Amino acid sequence: MYSPDEMRELAEKPVQCVDLNGDRELGAHWEREFCKLAAKHGRAFTPHQLGRPKSAQAYFIHGGKYYPMTLPDITIWTRPGEHHEVKHKDPTQAGYYGLERYRLDALRWFADETGQSVYYTIHDYSFQRGSSREKKKLEKLNDIDHWLTCAIAELADCIHHVDHGQSWVGGKSKVVERCYWHRDLFQPVKWLWIGEPQRDMFGSLISVQQPPAF
Repeated sequence: MYSPDEMRELAEKPVQCVDLNGDRELGAHWEREFCKLAAKHGRAFTPHQLGRPKSAQAYFIHGGKYYPMTLPDITIWTRPGEHHEVKHKDPTQAGYYGLERYRLDALRWFADETGQSVYYTIHDYSFQRGSSREKKKLEKLNDIDHWLTCAIAELADCIHHVDHGQSWVGGKSKVVERCYWHRDLFQPVKWLWIGEPQRDMFGSLISVQQPPAF
């Protein structure tokens, strides 16, 4: 776990940076595409990060200081409500998705603070059409079956392994801890919106009535 001072340093999402522009634009595209799917399924939503030069944040006080915590990317307001951290990525060769520890900690804090369902939601471009990884990454087909999700509370309790690597933080490349989970732990996003899913207090799926073909 990071200390409050470390979290304060890491919580800021990168500002505009030449090296990041391509990935930021691609990430924003898929945040918008997620919102389109939510709207198609009758959900009211707020995209917190789109169009902002800096991240939308919540604040808490520790030791007399204010500390920022980055909000999840998108809130679905339609009951029972849910929050999503959205990423456009593919798994490692061994089938694992990664997330920086500081982001995981911020999302877990938000889930604990609000008592609401918070998800790590991935548009997995390995399902896309294309002859190479790069072409699949840039393919713009938005198929709901390519979207997978898992509750942050569940992920925080079952990290498979960790490593350290470079990540853009505050516009600078830094070495941070990264956590990993196998793709099999994730469930289709459409299970949240189709049929009658049963969830525990953290948003983890308990049982799901198989949704119809979509």
